[in-house]
Amino acid sequence: MNIKQKIVAHATAGAIALSLFAPFAVVHAAMANPFGEGGKAQGYLKNAGNEAGLTSAPLEVIIGRIINVVLSLLGLVFLGLALYAGFKWMTAQGDSKEVDAAKDTLKNAVIGMIITVAAYALSNFIMQQLFTVTQA
Repeated sequence: MNIKQKIVAHATAGAIALSLFAPFAVVHAAMANPFGEGGKAQGYLKNAGNEAGLTSAPLEVIIGRIINVVLSLLGLVFLGLALYAGFKWMTAQGDSKEVDAAKDTLKNAVIGMIITVAAYALSNFIMQQLFTVTQA
């Protein structure tokens, strides 16, 4: 493995690691300081659900959050399929059947992502309308 391949491999690994762990940093940063004024963890676990908005939320908000989580997981599935198809394509070594199989996998993954984005847009619109109607 030459230096250029090593750099590309390390950059790819770093980008994947960043994309996998960045959401945890955002969630952690959004939570309140667990240490109260006294420097001790004061009621952090007791209030964590309320600060994250997990309790006493209307039903439509809870359903909307569940739909968003499921659709986000489908986005991760797309990412995995795209990486798998790219790996298959790169390791095909000129075999046209392998390349065609990788292209089909990538094409199907893109179609699935389009369906997922359309489902997200539709469910987001419906949840916003339900929220608007129930608030009026």
